[in-house]
Amino acid sequence: MNTWLRDHPWQADGLLAAVLLAFSAPQLAAGTAGVGGRAGYIAVGVLLCAIVIPRRRYPVAAFAVAAAVGAAQVAWGVQPGAAQPPVFALQPNDADLAILILLYTLAAYRPRPVSLTGLAVCLAGAAVAIARWSPAQHAYAGGAIFGAAAGLGGVTLTAWVLGDSVAYRYRRARFSALEERAARLEAERDAQARVAAAAERARELQDRRARAVDESAARLRRIERDLHDGAQVRLAALAMTLGEIKENLAQAGDDRTLALARAAHQNAKDTLTELRDLARGIHPPVLDRGLGPALGILAATSALPVTVTADLAERPSPAIEAMAYFCAAELLANAAKHSGAGQVAVGLREQDHGLLMSVTDDGPGGARLVPGGGLAGLLERVQTVDGRLEVDSPPGGPTTVTVELPRHA
Repeated sequence: MNTWLRDHPWQADGLLAAVLLAFSAPQLAAGTAGVGGRAGYIAVGVLLCAIVIPRRRYPVAAFAVAAAVGAAQVAWGVQPGAAQPPVFALQPNDADLAILILLYTLAAYRPRPVSLTGLAVCLAGAAVAIARWSPAQHAYAGGAIFGAAAGLGGVTLTAWVLGDSVAYRYRRARFSALEERAARLEAERDAQARVAAAAERARELQDRRARAVDESAARLRRIERDLHDGAQVRLAALAMTLGEIKENLAQAGDDRTLALARAAHQNAKDTLTELRDLARGIHPPVLDRGLGPALGILAATSALPVTVTADLAERPSPAIEAMAYFCAAELLANAAKHSGAGQVAVGLREQDHGLLMSVTDDGPGGARLVPGGGLAGLLERVQTVDGRLEVDSPPGGPTTVTVELPRHA
């Protein structure tokens, strides 16, 4: 019942008005005035009852109308010393309880200064009505006046106190909701601050990692240049010198020394070859021309026929170029050793803010990412710069390995 009354305020107030009208109906029907006077008397009673219906939506307006009707009743419906009021239609009746109901509503739904004003109006109206009441005009009417004042004042104060207690509960619930909302907003602000701090920390870490990767790539290029311009040149000079010594010994006919010179010459050439391979593994010199041309040169040295399609409007950072080059070299080597393919296609293009490289062979498929395998090693290398590696190798082929890399580490 409480739930229905709370969810259907208009219907509930309509029932309250009907109950009030039924309560006052015997008094309305017992009027002794003429037909016109009785009709006005009933109309005033019905009006007071009907004012109850919109009380929740328009509490101030409804109370003002009821107070105006009550003031008219006191002015023209209560006549001092007269048994019969001059205006019978405005004689007070049980429907005047609507004024107390509206005072309760005013106290429950409006701020306390407004409800206190309504209380003062009701008390003042009760005082004037008691002063104009016929028994109050007789001698020794103190007891009747006190009883009437206590009754009307007590009922009026009770209606206001009940409404104000409801308003107090409403205010407490509203303040609790506001406090809960404020706490929730504070928690959300703290969470947003933590998220912003974490994002800032992530950006700082990304910047540091990018600087570390770029510095590492720069150091590797310096090492490659030092090997190429220093030790490699000296080894080449040593090999040439040993070659001349070998020729001179051959002319002199010293077979033992000639054999030693030949061995030293071969070791020097082998060391030079290994050093060149090591330098190319640190940083391939072909990358100085760009990633596209470097992949073309890499394809030309592959054991399988390789087609390269490269579409780059802007060069990525050196570290990303080196990583893409080594990934392509590893994938081409894997295709030559394990795929059983007849040809390979390498594609390179820009995507959003990074690079997309794909290596596709026409082998029978079945390639998988397994721990400790070559593809797993490539995946770990790519993930150091937040890249991605995907393998699509259904049975029967083809096998496509896609590598996504950012433009900058």
